[in-house]
Amino acid sequence: MTEKATILCVEDESLLLEDLRDELLEEGYRVLTAGDGKAALEVLSTDRPDLILCDMMMPRMDGPSLLKEIRDNHKKLDNVPFIFLTAKATRDDIIMGKRLGVDDYLTKPVDYDLLLATVDASIGQIKRIEEQNNKKLRMLYKSLQDKWHKGPATKTPRPLSISIITAKPNLIQPLTTAMRELGCEVSFISEDQLAKRSFDLQNVDLLFMMYSKVVHYYLKYVTEERPQNWDGETIILAPPKITVEQRNIITDSGVDDFIEYPYPPVDIFKLILKKIKGEPAMASGTTH
Repeated sequence: MTEKATILCVEDESLLLEDLRDELLEEGYRVLTAGDGKAALEVLSTDRPDLILCDMMMPRMDGPSLLKEIRDNHKKLDNVPFIFLTAKATRDDIIMGKRLGVDDYLTKPVDYDLLLATVDASIGQIKRIEEQNNKKLRMLYKSLQDKWHKGPATKTPRPLSISIITAKPNLIQPLTTAMRELGCEVSFISEDQLAKRSFDLQNVDLLFMMYSKVVHYYLKYVTEERPQNWDGETIILAPPKITVEQRNIITDSGVDDFIEYPYPPVDIFKLILKKIKGEPAMASGTTH
């Protein structure tokens, strides 16, 4: 593996945290660190790890509380393995952790060979699932392209062009990677470009907009000042726990569709496939 995954280590013992970091770095992983659950949430607000390795007993916010917070309120991390690191894992601890959604347990003192094997296996399982799903989507995409090519149109279909307005491209990196693997051309438009109106939609087939204060302010500009005869479509990537008021604003803004957080890939791929087949998106105002 040329580029290994990102691991978030959450541990209040500074020496152990440093040892964990060094061992994982030596294996080629990118490592993020936090001294407790509160600090971990700050890291997670700007970065998305591929696995979380977390101590159970910590000040401010312990491991179980962090796990519950993530599983309840951070849906973008649903498929991120969460492993508890603990000096003691009683039967009750294990049952509680399983009910909260923990994926595995490792005990202290740390057996680093076992830790590295567990981390590698957990990430490998997630990657295998993603690869299987992407393979199915690529097969479907190719099938539709072949059908399109054999249809009445004589020209070879070009790759679908997708632009995404977002201030944080890294938060949707797995999604954009999957889009590119499907054969789509993906580009980003910054919120600064949006504010300056310095972007071109003429050759864009699908415009995704991550909902934010800036996007909200310029939404009417995007929907009302589209290029003449533009046959692309605009889709809002709506925030988590969207309110009725926000839903109404989005629906009334003139966008073609919206997808609610955590932006399920299957919903986005449905829009991509609809566009390939020439079917218009419809602003449903509901979760797909």
